[in-house]
Order: sequence, then structure tokens, then C-alpha cells
Amino acid sequence: MVDAPPGRSRSAGLTINGAQLLRDGASAVAGLSPRPTAFCRAQGVANEVAFKQRAKERGDISYHAHIGLADWESTERALIEMHGELAEHGHLLERYGLCISRAMGMPESSRSDFPKETGPLLESDDWIRVVEAAPIQPHMGDNMIGTPNGFATTLGALAVGATTIGNLGQYFGFEWPGITDVELTEATVRALGAMAGMRNHGALLHSYLDDGAAMQLPHYGAYLGWAALELHVIETLCGVRLAHSFGGLVDTPMHRAVVALALDDIHDRRSIGSMVYGNTVDMVVDNSERNRAVGAACALVDIATQLHRPTGHAIHITPLTEAERIPSAAENVEVQLLAREIEREARRSGDLFDWQRIDRLAAECAAYAIDYRDRALGLLGDDGIDLGDPAAVLLALRRVGPGELDRRIDLVPPSSVGKLEPWKARLMSGFVERVSRSLPRLDGRRVVLAVLEAHDVVRDALAVALPRSGCEVILLPADSTPTGLARAAADEDADTVIVGVYNGAALTTARRLRAALTADGWDGMIIMGGLLNEDEGGELPTDARERIEALGIRTVGDIEELGRLLRPDQQ
Repeated sequence: MVDAPPGRSRSAGLTINGAQLLRDGASAVAGLSPRPTAFCRAQGVANEVAFKQRAKERGDISYHAHIGLADWESTERALIEMHGELAEHGHLLERYGLCISRAMGMPESSRSDFPKETGPLLESDDWIRVVEAAPIQPHMGDNMIGTPNGFATTLGALAVGATTIGNLGQYFGFEWPGITDVELTEATVRALGAMAGMRNHGALLHSYLDDGAAMQLPHYGAYLGWAALELHVIETLCGVRLAHSFGGLVDTPMHRAVVALALDDIHDRRSIGSMVYGNTVDMVVDNSERNRAVGAACALVDIATQLHRPTGHAIHITPLTEAERIPSAAENVEVQLLAREIEREARRSGDLFDWQRIDRLAAECAAYAIDYRDRALGLLGDDGIDLGDPAAVLLALRRVGPGELDRRIDLVPPSSVGKLEPWKARLMSGFVERVSRSLPRLDGRRVVLAVLEAHDVVRDALAVALPRSGCEVILLPADSTPTGLARAAADEDADTVIVGVYNGAALTTARRLRAALTADGWDGMIIMGGLLNEDEGGELPTDARERIEALGIRTVGDIEELGRLLRPDQQ
């Protein structure tokens, strides 16, 4: 396997130190004192952190829903509908995660070639509506901090009182076309400076560990070690309150409880969490019974864990259609009502859990994580990194990557910790074997492979399995464009292009890719997989498979279908 040139520069060092970047960010919010949001006014609190503290003290369970339809108007209607429907049943939805379009992560001047994906593009007048549409506190968890445009969007959110902002995990896990890692780091640290300046107004940096580097590591001890590194950089070096989040890729119920409690231990049991995301990896298409069981099992554990030791995390239960597309308001309400019934059962089922054992295992994981953090910082110091400069440390961690850092740390975990294998590590070995068995011999074939965002499991499995079958893989980064894929296919004399997409722009990507390949005179096989739907202005994205196939592009719904398409008689 070879990595094709990514088509972007990588600057050697920062142009300005972290202390100055933090001061730049803080100065941008000096004197800012937003009024409480509709939710905070209804709850009689100054900000969401105050509400979370009160909920912890009372032992209250809070709930979270994710929503982000084609535009702000349809998203706003969905919020009003969700609030009204749940209120009729006597329930409150405390917070919602606004899934804005990934294009908002880029400056407006650089969005022309960036496809419109699922989620609204907010205009300046929309920010106040984000906090006033309904008495539900917004959670700005995607495509904000950790993006090239993160400083600007963070200022927009803070100005209206949307104070839980993320996602630090995306700084480590996402790529952006034409943006150097230095530019990304400087934008991120300026945003952190703004968050530090608004700490007393409830600013809370959200880091979803499953989106970033942590989930790439071999066991949950190392996963939590990465969390401890983030905590050191964000709270100690930047003065920002950090809220860790997890869950979408944590599929084993015991692991969910252990991670929640170990994170609390790492935070010295002073956690102010953002939310625990429902299990998404066990959700499947067109099987609502299976999906309901997965959601219920995880919600029971997550709620019981909060009742055992409150950490401030709201509970998210995954809608039954999330494996297919962004869920509707009605689909969110359905599982929110289910979660309230699960809470009833959790409150009378606490004695089912061996909390003494779980607490002990969580403490072992946390102790290992602190050792892991200290070793990592020692290695960075040996590399000449200024450990007092948050920008330098963040950039160094992004560049070294979790795999190489883990190899260099070489810290053997206790057996009880080492056997806590995350979903991705556990999946990869079996996934690679399944794919390898389905593939024919591909000796002499050259394949360009890319997944155009952060869903990297399929990409990583194929990057291992395809070379085993005899072909050469040209692996492109996640920030590649259709034009870049076409150029790589032509320049590398490839026979096949395999591309994955997940964010509601499959048809747009397919059309651009087909046009670019035709312009370059390339006529090999194109295969697309992932979530092949398109945001076309309606409230929900539509299935685009037939129209993609009409362009002469093959589509797959399962990774093992690749074997059939790659047989010589299919060329």
C-alpha cells in the first residue's frame, strides 16, 4: 500500500505561540455577557453548567437528542415539535445537539467547492434562534472547535449563550481541504482562548473521544490515557473547563459503565460531563426491533451509572433509523419516550449491578491512564516540544498520532485493563478476515481508496485486506476532493476507485467524481459505499443509489459485496 501525496502543505512549526493565541481568543470575548438562554431562564439558572451542577446534586437524569435537518427552518420546526410532544407526556428535553453542516467548518470564502451535506448552514441571524427556538439548551458538538472556521463559529455561539461547544476530538480526527495543520491548530487555540475567557459564564469544551484519536488505541486504558492528555492540555495549560463524552462506538454495556466512571476518576470526581451518546455501531438498517434492543440496553446502563455516581452527562438514546439517515423529530420523540420508561426501570434495578467491582476496575483504568499521560508528556519533552505551550503540544499530538504514540509509550496494562478492548480494535481483526475471504485474487490491480470524512473503519479494513489479495492500494486522506481522487486515479494508472461517503452528499460527490474522471480521460471502475443519500432541501435526505448507479458508478451496501464487483468478469 502507498499513500498518494495528499495535495496540501504541512508547515514545520507554529507562527505564533500558544499563550498569544489564547490571549487573542480571550480578548475577542472581553466584556461579553450573554443573557441566559430560553432553557436557562425556564430553569432559573445562569447557564448550563449551573443546571448540570444542580442536577448532579439532586440525582436528576437529563436527556439529549441530536438533530440537524436540511436547513435551520426545518430544524427549528423539529425542535418545537419535539419539545411540544414530550411536554404533552410530562417530559422535558434538557438539551439538543445541533448537527450543523460540515461546510460550516470552513471559512465562507472557501466553501464553494465543499458540498452541502446534512445539517443546516447557520446565517448570522440564526444564532439567536438556536437558543430561543424552544426551551432546550443547545449543544454545539460538531464542526465547531477543531475546524478551520472554529474561532468564528465559537464566537457566534458564545455570544448567544450556547456555551457547550466542541469537538476537540475532531481536531485530532478530521482533515480539511487546503488547510495546514498549523492553520488548524492556531484557529483551535484561539477558540480555546475564547472558551477560557467565558469560563465564568459556563463555557464548557466538549470532546467526543470516539471521534478522535482515543478510539484508535488498543484498549480502554490507552483510550482513557488519551483523555487524560486532553484534560492536561485543556484545563491545565488553557484554563478551559473540559467535558469528555463517549458512547457511539462503545458497544459493550460493561465498557460503558467503566469508561464513564474512569473518566470521572480522571477528573478527580468533579466531572461536568456533556452527554453520553447511544450505541450506533450495533444499529442496522431496516431492523427496528434490533435497534430498539440495542438502544434500550445501553440506556439502562448509562442511566444506572448516572444514578450510581452522577457525572453531569445527559443521556442520549439513539433513534432507530440512525443507521440509515439523520432521524426526524418524530423518531427522536419515539426513543425519548422509551428512555423515560427505561429510567423507571433503572431506578428500581440498581442492585443488579456489581458497582464495587465496576468502581474498582474504573479506578485501575484511571490509574493506568495517568501513567500513560505522564509517559506521553515525557516523550514529547524528549522530542523538544515546549510542554508549557498548548498549541505546541496539540500540534505534536496531532502529528505523532495515537498509534505511534502508543507504540513509543510501550506501557503494559494490568490484565484487567488490557482485556477491555474497544469496538474498533476488536472489530478490525474480524472485519479484515471477513473482507479478505470475500475478495478474489487481485494481482496487478491498482486501487485508489478514500473515505471522504472521519468514518475510517471501512477504509482501514480495506487498506489491510486489499493488499492481501494482491492489489496495490493508493490510500488518500479524508480531506480529498472528487477532483483529487480523479487526479490520483489518472496519475497512478489505477484500475479502480473505491470511495465512501456518509454525510448526505453522496449524489453531489458522485456527479463531481464522474465529471472529473471523464475530464481526465479515466474509464475504470468506480465503486461507492457508505450512506448513499443526498440532502436535497427536504427535511430528510433521500436515497440516491439509483441515480448514482445511473452515472455508471457501482454501489455497495455491504463491504463484502466488493468481492463480487472486483471479480475479473465484472470489469
